Amino acid sequence: MSSKSKPKRKPTVTTAVKPIDRLLDIMHHLRNHPEGCVWTQEQTHKSLTPYLIEEAYETADMIDQGQYDEHLRDELGDLLLQIVFHAAIAEQRKSFKFDDVAQAIVDKLERRYPTILGDEPNTLKTAAEIDRRWEEIKAEERKKKGVKPDASILDEISHALPALIRSSKLKGRASKAGWEWPDVTMLLDKISEEVGELRDEIEAKKPDKEKIAAEFGDLMFMLVDFARWHGIDAEDALRITNNRFERRFRYMEQGLKKRGKEIKNSTRSERLALWDEAKKAEKKKISRARPKRLKKYKKSILNIRS
Repeated sequence: MSSKSKPKRKPTVTTAVKPIDRLLDIMHHLRNHPEGCVWTQEQTHKSLTPYLIEEAYETADMIDQGQYDEHLRDELGDLLLQIVFHAAIAEQRKSFKFDDVAQAIVDKLERRYPTILGDEPNTLKTAAEIDRRWEEIKAEERKKKGVKPDASILDEISHALPALIRSSKLKGRASKAGWEWPDVTMLLDKISEEVGELRDEIEAKKPDKEKIAAEFGDLMFMLVDFARWHGIDAEDALRITNNRFERRFRYMEQGLKKRGKEIKNSTRSERLALWDEAKKAEKKKISRARPKRLKKYKKSILNIRS
């Protein structure tokens, strides 16, 4: 052996055939082997929670951007790693393993789709019918778990959810119980009412910050409910708007820099002109993309029909 060559290290992780098995082996090695990763070994369910949330949002961001290729693949991989990580920690506690996680969701799907995966006749043809049967089965599950008859239908909605998502789930669950708007006009009237109450607090002789915040919260809740009514995810809608604002603001910044200016020393008309340019550029990009999407859609339909 020459002085330049180095001895090969023996593999300490088994070479699994399937990628998921390989991933589980790697995690086991990092967590349990003496020569594993110290940082990985120190992590707990609680310490990993921020990473789990971050990876979920980064995956959603790729979808928002239309990055459905390797970018989405990579983010889904990062998200899967978090699930494997938590399962590995649970296995060390002798609580459950990754296979148990997979089995749990398999069992749940088979239980909640009795007309598709079970013995019940497949008579449910609409999304509404399937959703109604799904909720009936969930109610049966809660009863078997020993949930008290006087328990609230809102009990299972986590307080850890982002506020917009939780608002939508709260009102969505309430609507299924019968607490729903008769029509969208009444909902719009309620939004206008909340805007008026917010204005009253802002224009009061002695504005009270807590009262203003309370009225602002009421308005936000009604806007989320409006989105839910129309089948719009408020969290997704706001995230898309955030991205759109960021794109236009960056365009405006770059436009001003080319003129040797910044936001603070430019005129309002200059900023608005660049903002409008950014909007027009986006519309052109969308109009050019539509024919391609339509062509791809038609092709997929033909493939399905054939």
